[in-house]
Amino acid sequence: MAFIGTAAASSFVVGVEEIDYYPLHSCINGKFAGYGRDLLDAFAKQSGHSFTYTPLPVSRLFHTFLNDSSIDFKYPDNPHWQADLKKGKSVLYSDPVVNVIEGLLVKPEKVDQLSPASLKAIVTMRGFTPWPFEQAMRQKINNGTIRVYQEDSFSKVISLGMTGHYDAVYASPIVINYYLDEIVHKPGALVFDRKLPFESSDFSLSSIRQGDVIKQFNEFLAKNQSLVMELKRKYRLTDKAAQ
Repeated sequence: MAFIGTAAASSFVVGVEEIDYYPLHSCINGKFAGYGRDLLDAFAKQSGHSFTYTPLPVSRLFHTFLNDSSIDFKYPDNPHWQADLKKGKSVLYSDPVVNVIEGLLVKPEKVDQLSPASLKAIVTMRGFTPWPFEQAMRQKINNGTIRVYQEDSFSKVISLGMTGHYDAVYASPIVINYYLDEIVHKPGALVFDRKLPFESSDFSLSSIRQGDVIKQFNEFLAKNQSLVMELKRKYRLTDKAAQ
């Protein structure tokens, strides 16, 4: 049965991050996968819409989404991300589809041993900004007191974090733990340090022009909470140990 909403069924382009951030979402060799893909596909199927997923590097995705009409939606998005770039743009956000903690993970022996003042080097994905940090820490990042190293490959980020040559990795514990458990089979090689700055972020679908479809998507989320929870369980997003 077709989903009833205010927007007619149509074809849309969804810009997605060209990174491996599985199980939240990933795009490897052009294939979009993970929780985000399954949820958007379910909405498209129920609404009668057709989604084409276009992967772009994180920074380029923001610029293309904000300045090029070739992309109808961006996933994931959050009002806090690249807020300066969004000034003067009327970006519409869906209700949250998942809440994700992102913070600093360290070698087990460093847990509770570091403080914001002692941080010297952080490694993260290219295009990621450790924006939860307080203004004083942001200033240290800007002036180079805290060095932020960015890598194109998430596997490289984790590998560097495991060497111990960096103080911490900035990412989601869900993603780190999945990779350590399922890919390299080294569970616990990096540990989320809650004494260091972290943020709980909502992931949403965003658009500049397709407000009616955003409303449809919100209605879909509200009416399909059992499906949403099923997908979260499938991708271990309800596993408290992963956070």
